[in-house]
Amino acid sequence: MDILDCSKPSDYDRAKELKSFDDTKAGVKGLVDAGIVKIPRIFIRPDDELAEELTTHQSNFQVPIVDLDGIRGDRTWGLFQVVNHGIPLDVLEKMLDGARKFHDLDLEVKKELYSRDPKRNIRFYSNIDLYQSRTANWRDTFAISKLASKPFDPTEIPEVCRDSSMEYIKNVSKLGNTLFELLSMALGLKPQHLKEMGCTEGFYIGCHYYPPCPAPDLTLGTTKHSDPSFLTILSQDQIGGLQVFHENQWVDVHPIAGGLVINIGDFLQVISNNKFKSVDHRVVANGSVSRISVPCFFAGHATETPKLYGPIKELTSEENPPVYRDFLISEYLSSLFSGAVGDKSVLYQFKELVHESNNHQNDLQVPLIDLGGKHEEIVDQVRSASETWGFFQVVNHGIPLNVFEGMIEGVGKFHEQDVEVKKEWYTRDVKRKVTFNSNFDLYRSKAANWRDTLSFSMSASENFDLQLLPAALRDAATEYAENVRKLGDTLFELLSEALGLKPDHLKALECAGKCTFVCHYYPACPQPKLTMGASSHSDPSFLTVLLQDHVGGLQVLHENQWADAPPIPGALVVNIISNDKFKSNVHRVLPSRKSRVSAICFFAGRFAPPARLYGPIKELISEENPAKYKEVQVSEYVGRFYSKGLHEKPSPADYRL
Repeated sequence: MDILDCSKPSDYDRAKELKSFDDTKAGVKGLVDAGIVKIPRIFIRPDDELAEELTTHQSNFQVPIVDLDGIRGDRTWGLFQVVNHGIPLDVLEKMLDGARKFHDLDLEVKKELYSRDPKRNIRFYSNIDLYQSRTANWRDTFAISKLASKPFDPTEIPEVCRDSSMEYIKNVSKLGNTLFELLSMALGLKPQHLKEMGCTEGFYIGCHYYPPCPAPDLTLGTTKHSDPSFLTILSQDQIGGLQVFHENQWVDVHPIAGGLVINIGDFLQVISNNKFKSVDHRVVANGSVSRISVPCFFAGHATETPKLYGPIKELTSEENPPVYRDFLISEYLSSLFSGAVGDKSVLYQFKELVHESNNHQNDLQVPLIDLGGKHEEIVDQVRSASETWGFFQVVNHGIPLNVFEGMIEGVGKFHEQDVEVKKEWYTRDVKRKVTFNSNFDLYRSKAANWRDTLSFSMSASENFDLQLLPAALRDAATEYAENVRKLGDTLFELLSEALGLKPDHLKALECAGKCTFVCHYYPACPQPKLTMGASSHSDPSFLTVLLQDHVGGLQVLHENQWADAPPIPGALVVNIISNDKFKSNVHRVLPSRKSRVSAICFFAGRFAPPARLYGPIKELISEENPAKYKEVQVSEYVGRFYSKGLHEKPSPADYRL
């Protein structure tokens, strides 16, 4: 077996190394058995994650321990340990021993079960997200799956761990029923409620093996994640390494002899309407000994039975409306397997598709700035809005109302033309000056947005042929572009002063070097609660100026709440991106049963050669406030943006030093 050498960064080919590792079918243990002394680069965590360890791991918390002879539960953690649970100690020990015996089998025997097909009942693999993750985890897995209605054949389980596995499955299933009864009562429901919903149907057991690691400080056994289940019951050996994220700290879950770890999964958080919380947890690598753990995930009706799950009706009311939409477990799993463990929670993506009432409060007011006021006061208002929101609306900006009306009307006219006329501009080639398409990330997004788009770009260094624009909005777009570029100059001056710089500082950096105009059309949607007009994202620009019609739907995420940015006649929405002094804000658009039009101008900096590097402004950094980001070319950032889906686009965090 070849040992992968990543000592020369210039020789690093991640895709090649991933395939080389996967093709061995030997897993992480195969690397250790081969005598590796340095871990391959695919396992080494990003620098920002490693640095974070210095501030997030404290040990002054104790994970709750619950005696099932008198359970009351603890909703603040989402994870606890149980004793007196009814499973004999020898059953737990034999299961852990059987799992270890499997992983200690000869490689050629294990290879027969090596597979990345999640539909197989019995399989062996290393890293379920090997090709999607930023870094691989130091872990191999032997998995046993049982779907709710599909017959399960015990003879498929390798003989070395067959009897111990079947005995454990019988016992852990009984414990699962007990726990679901207790959880039902803790929610104020009848004892059988969760069981009758099918929460106990179907399970997935992962027999994890964490080999000793030559560099445990550089990798993880399991990346931070929450579980794709209603409930997870975990048996672990006495080595330790499991941690739970609680109050912004990593807390050790110390093994208890005969104890089991119980944690709430994403699905239970959904159906409890956030009354119970699904907790983030991880496993740290160990430098001296191997570790075994056996989690059992109760996942309900996964693929074979199309059953919808959503907030339990008895737990919702006018005061506590549903936070999530109904969804299929198979839909969740499809989204999970298309991404990486440790990515933004898949649960959050489903929550994002909902118009969250309890996370959307109308008492938040997006800042409104009158550009006709006193200059010093305007600068102060821009500074405050940029530091706290990264988002504001402006009035008295100098652009005539009839220019707005003409642009909105022109965008609507283009999109409402006969499709054969619009097809002339339909393309996915981002190099075209004028493009029309639906969803630039159509083939990469987890769910398409309810939106069509006409785009055109203008650079300060080159003449734009206006005849390239569709006739339906040519005159209106020309006049609007001229006016909004002038406003951009004014806004960059105000932002420069708000940063304590000379008024022309940002302009001298050519922040307005390229303008991309994006004309969105959101058709009337028959089921607006099931989709999004634009998924939550931040903008790949220095400054964004947005014109919207009267329909509304734009929201900005502020203090973990979605705040409406309601249309104000004659107003423009401004969204900004400084060494973290000003914030780039996350926003989205909700669809409606009415059609909606918006026209956006992205000021994206110098694009054309000679290339220009952008990084923290030197005047804004010091020994007390060092540079937080590396320099980057706009073309490189935008290239990454278009190579991903809107939901997973690059962010400033990707460029942290």
